[in-house]
Parts: sequence; structure tokens; C-alpha cells
Amino acid sequence: MPTLYIQEQGATVRKSGQQVIISKAGKTLETIPLHKIDQVVLMGRGVQMSTALLVDLLARDIPVMLTNQRGSRHYATLTAGPSRFGPLRIQQIARVADSAWALELARAQIAAKLANQRGLIATTGWAAANTAISQIDGAIAGLAQATTMDTVRGYEGAAAASYFGAWRTIFQRSWNFQGRAFYPPPDPLNAMLSFGYTLLLHDVLTAVQFTGLDPYLGTFHVTETGRPSLALDLMEEFRPLIVDRLVLDLIASGAITPTMVERPIDRPDAVYLAANARRTLIDRYEALMQQTTRLPTGEQTPFRRVVLLQAQAVARMVRGEQARYTGYTP
Repeated sequence: MPTLYIQEQGATVRKSGQQVIISKAGKTLETIPLHKIDQVVLMGRGVQMSTALLVDLLARDIPVMLTNQRGSRHYATLTAGPSRFGPLRIQQIARVADSAWALELARAQIAAKLANQRGLIATTGWAAANTAISQIDGAIAGLAQATTMDTVRGYEGAAAASYFGAWRTIFQRSWNFQGRAFYPPPDPLNAMLSFGYTLLLHDVLTAVQFTGLDPYLGTFHVTETGRPSLALDLMEEFRPLIVDRLVLDLIASGAITPTMVERPIDRPDAVYLAANARRTLIDRYEALMQQTTRLPTGEQTPFRRVVLLQAQAVARMVRGEQARYTGYTP
């Protein structure tokens, strides 16, 4: 159990010896050895954690993340602190301010994303996939010549429109999917994608912070207060590889259906996954992140470690130890 997700409202999480105890109304729900946990995600304001456990987790470099109950919003990530990475972060500030360096990194990350979108949609067998593949190929070719960040964003947006346009052709009737939309998600398929991306963001944030980089200083995503831009940048290449692939598998297997959602009374335009659907997606996501994949060296390693390796590659670029970034495209 590398990531412990707690979404039971009213639950209390505490430690007893070397065990994490999850209880509710005086009844123990689950007991997990501390050494089996790599990170903790508390979902909702109704989940309480003891200070003793929090301090122990941070001392072990195990981050604790806070989200809303539906997992659609990331509030904060608690860590032991980044002070020991001062020199690296000074270098990062200078690199991000270097427009040529920032462009090179963003272009490489988006090129990997587009290649992975193309690879995934090519496996679907959809008739609509051929048009999308052609348009993504055009975006990849244009991206290689992009000389400004806005141009990079333009090619990424064009590829996304064609990619999710193919999804719309397939799922607009059965899932009411009209295209990628969020804040809030308007249909069950977008609800799955958004929730999956939030889970992925947790892993990317952990990887970025482990390397010592500042997750809020990115290149492709504009730096804004409260936006983990670097984590979002690094996440791009993994969206199709992990979350999009997972959502298609969940739909194909019938593990999650369009009815497994909830619509808040105060937000009639919003559609969120119901608790049982969230649990199913979390379980499948964790299984996928522990699944092995092949590195360019031929080594087999879990997807979660690949995320860390890519974050470490960015850190090497920041330090000047690596000239170029190569996105992960299996």
C-alpha cells in the first residue's frame, strides 16, 4: 500500500507503536504497518489525523496530502520542509527565468505527451482515431519548430482538441461526453478523468518534492499563486499513459458506469464520482502505478518510480548535469 487514501468521513487516523490505526465511532476499520506507506492522502474535512502520527510521518519523509472529499481539489501537501535544497532552488529560479531553457524543457515534455496520446488512441481501434492521429502528428511536427511558449501551448491545445474529439465521437451518447471540461466536471467521464488526474498529481508532487525542486516554479504552466506549475508540467506526459488508459479500461470492463456519480444539490451543473466509484478508481490506479514498465535501458520498473526518475531528470537539467530532457514514451 504505497499510498494510503482515507475518504471515510468521521474517520480518525492515529498511530499505535509502528501501526497506523484507522477508526470510526470507536471501531477499528483498518490497521496498516507504517513501513508499508509511502504517502497519505486525507480526503475531506471530516477525516482527522493525530499530531503524533503526523509528526512521525513527516520525520520519515512521508508526505501528507489534503484534498476535498471528492478528490477534485488539492489543498496542500505537508512535508518536513525543503530548506536543505536551497542551492538547487536558487538554480531552478534562474533556469525558469531563462526563456530558452524553459522553452526547451516544455517542448520536450509536451512532445512526450503528444506521442503518448497518439500511442494510446492508436490502440483503440476507433474509426475516429485515424483523424485524431493525423492531427496529432501535425502538432508534433509543428511543436518541434516552436520558438515561443505560446506556440507550444497552441500545439498542445490543438492535439488535445483532436484527441478528445475522438473520445467525444465514441462516448457522447453513452457518457454524455462533449469534450474535456472541468471546474466542475459536467459528466461522468470527465469526473473520472478529473479524479484520476488528482491522484496522479499527488504522485508527481511527491516526486518533485523528493528531488528538492520547487513544485510551484514551472515552465509550460504559468507560475501563479497556489498553482504547482512544475508538477503540472511533469504530469503532462503521464496523463495519457496512466489516467486516460485507466479510464478507458474501467469503461471497457464496466467497473465504473455512468450511473455511479453524485450531483450536489448546490451545484446542479457538477458531476462527481460516487464513493464506490472513487474507491474502484483508487484501487485500479494503485495497481497500475505498481505495474512494471520498460525503461529505455531495458530495465523493468514500476510506473511510480518512472515518475520519480523523470523528476530527477529535471533536477539534473537544473543543475547543468544533463543537457536535454527526454520524456517517457514506452
